[in-house]
Formats: sequence, structure tokens, C-alpha cells
Amino acid sequence: MFATMKPSELDSYVTSLEKSESILQAQVDFMKTVANLHRLKIIMILGQVSGELEQRDLQKILGISKANLSQHLALLRTMGVVHSRPAGRVTMLSLRYPAIREACAMVKDVIARRASELVPAESR
Repeated sequence: MFATMKPSELDSYVTSLEKSESILQAQVDFMKTVANLHRLKIIMILGQVSGELEQRDLQKILGISKANLSQHLALLRTMGVVHSRPAGRVTMLSLRYPAIREACAMVKDVIARRASELVPAESR
């Protein structure tokens, strides 16, 4: 393929690849962020709530320490997954984009389908 490309076509291809790589790297970084049991639970819980959830309620649901939750939320905020809003003495949390929960649910669906394919037919 490359042997038949003109130099200008090759430059265009390399530029396109570089742009794609930056997008792919952002996807890798996002997947690394959500590839944690607590952070994935946070996404799924916030995805079930219509509106916002108090941080202390999320902590109770997860059963983890305030410090541990704060660390997970800091990563999720940095990656643009979770939005937090101070409301007096409490912090309100929500998903920045509802599609994040849908994306995680799609991954779960793919895993479930794959698991069902791996189970021998006679044991189903």
C-alpha cells in the first residue's frame, strides 16, 4: 500500500494516523479510569439516579471510606466522567454525560454474550 502512495498521500495518511492515535490514547486513558470495581460501581449508581446524588449517600451505598471514595471521584472528575457540585455542606454528584453509563452497559452486554458463547451447549 505505502509503496504506491505519493509523498503527499503518505503525509496525509501519517497526519490522519497521528490524529487517530491521540483519540485512541484518550480512549485507552478512559478505559483505564473505569477499569476499577469501585469506579465502575460509581458510574452505574450515578447512572441509575435521576439527577444528583449526595457524596455521603454514595459512600454509604459503596461501603467504602470517605478518603477512598474521594480518590476515586478525583480520577473520575479528571477524566470528565463525574460532575460534582457543592451544595452548602454537601457535595452533589452526577454523571457528566449519561452516555458513559450506556457505554459501560454495552461493554457488560458484550461480556455477557461472550460468556454465553464459551459455555458448552450441553451445560446451558
